[in-house]
Amino acid sequence: MVKNIFLILLLFVSFTAGSYAQKLITAESIVQGSETNSDGRVSIKQDPAIDSLLTRHIVANRKYGGFDGFRIQIYSGSKRTAREESNDVISEFISEFPEIKYNRIFDLPNFFKVRVGNYRTKRDALEDFLLIKKKFPNAYIVPDKIEFPDLEK
Repeated sequence: MVKNIFLILLLFVSFTAGSYAQKLITAESIVQGSETNSDGRVSIKQDPAIDSLLTRHIVANRKYGGFDGFRIQIYSGSKRTAREESNDVISEFISEFPEIKYNRIFDLPNFFKVRVGNYRTKRDALEDFLLIKKKFPNAYIVPDKIEFPDLEK
């Protein structure tokens, strides 16, 4: 009986461990290098453990959903009508600042918040903050997890 339970437990652990396996991302696939240097391409020769560390780093960053930065909070409400008010604030914000991203956050028990932008530092947020403050006088800069910037721009 104990052996059967142990065998079932061992099978369960092996199946769950296999389901969490991540695809190995190699540095060569990121850099798009090749073996020949005659045409100006990069050739990467490195320890395979570096690829493992690179994969771990990418997975960890995806898990935490971004990195520490700042956003501008333009609304916070906890009334019964907070959802509708946050929708109104979002539509007003989009009409004034269509190029800036926004996030609506729900915190328990009944708080709706609208935060805009993705800024690495307070100084980066200051220029947009001064413009937004004219339209939304209760706006202020808050620390938050921000999205990774698009490096292709």
